[in-house]
Amino acid sequence: MISDSTLRTKWAPETALNSPSARHAIQELGQQLAHAGFINRFGRLQIDDEKNAALAELALGKYIAVAPATRFLGGPQSLVALLETGLATITEESRFSLSFEVLSDGKAMAILPFLDSSAEVPFDSVYAGTDTWLLRDQAWKYGLHGKRAIDLGTGTGLVAAFLTSRYETVIAADINQRATQTAQLSRELLPDSAKSRMHVVTNDVATGLRPGTFDFVCINSPWVPAHRAVGRLYSQGGETGFELPRRFILEGTELLAPGGTFIALCAELSFTDGSNPLRELLDVLEHNGFATFIEPTPAPHPFHTAADGTAETLPGLETARHVTAVVQRNL
Repeated sequence: MISDSTLRTKWAPETALNSPSARHAIQELGQQLAHAGFINRFGRLQIDDEKNAALAELALGKYIAVAPATRFLGGPQSLVALLETGLATITEESRFSLSFEVLSDGKAMAILPFLDSSAEVPFDSVYAGTDTWLLRDQAWKYGLHGKRAIDLGTGTGLVAAFLTSRYETVIAADINQRATQTAQLSRELLPDSAKSRMHVVTNDVATGLRPGTFDFVCINSPWVPAHRAVGRLYSQGGETGFELPRRFILEGTELLAPGGTFIALCAELSFTDGSNPLRELLDVLEHNGFATFIEPTPAPHPFHTAADGTAETLPGLETARHVTAVVQRNL
C-alpha cells in the first residue's frame, strides 16, 4: 500500500539522485523506451508498436494504470521510490504519472520536468524548447571530429547526451544546480556505454575549465532581454540580450583545442548607430586568429525594432535575427 506521504508534487531531482531505487526506475524506463524505438521531439512522436502505447503515455507524463507503470519501471519498489522522491504522482483511483516527460531523438534521451504547481515560474526552472532541438541539429552538423566535447548551459542534458554518440568525453555544464541535477537524471536513461562518456558539472560558464582542451563546444546561452525574460534564469541574456552570450562566446572559444569548433545560438542585433555587437565580437576573434561566420536560423525572436513602435523596443534597435555563430580555431 502506498501511503499519503508519497503524494508529492514538488520536483526534487537531488532527492531522486540519492535514491538507488529511483535511479533504477529511470534506468529501466530508458531501456524500455530504447527497445520500443520511442521518439519525442517537439512536434514528432513515434513508437515502433502500438502495443507500447501505454509506455509512450507514461514517458509523456500522462496518467496510466499502476500495473503497467510498475512493469515499465522495474517493480513496485522502483515505483514507490519515484513517488517518495517527487518524480511521480498517483491519484486516489490508482492512476500513476511521472512528474516529467522524456525527450528523445532516437539517439539520446533526456528528462524535462513539468513546472511546479505554482502561480509563478521558478527562476531556476529547467528549460528545453524548439531551440534546444535546433542546437542538437547544429551540433550534428558542426561537431564532426575530435574526442572531447562540452555543452555549456546544458539544461536537461539532451544535447550532451546526444554528443556521446560522437565523442569519447562529453561535459554537460550549467550554473543552475537544478538543471545539472536534472541532467544527471537524464544520464540515467542512457545505455552504459553512453553514460560512461557523459559527465555533469555545476559551473559558471567556463570558470575552472582548462583552456584549449575541447574539440567541440556548443551553447544555447540565455539571449532574451531582461525586460522580456521576467526573471527566468534560463532565458535572461542581459539588458539587451547579448551581454551573457558575449561572455559565453568569449569563454567558450577559449576552451577550443587547435582545429576545434564552437557554435552558439544567439541573436544578432543591429542598431541605428551602425553597431552590431555580435559581428564586432567575431571581428575581434578573427583578429586573434579564429575563423568565424554567422548562419541565420528559422527560430523566432522576442525583439521589437524601432519600426515596430512599441514600448518594449530596445533603444535604437534596427534589425534582429536569430543565428548560429560559428567559430573555428586554426590548427
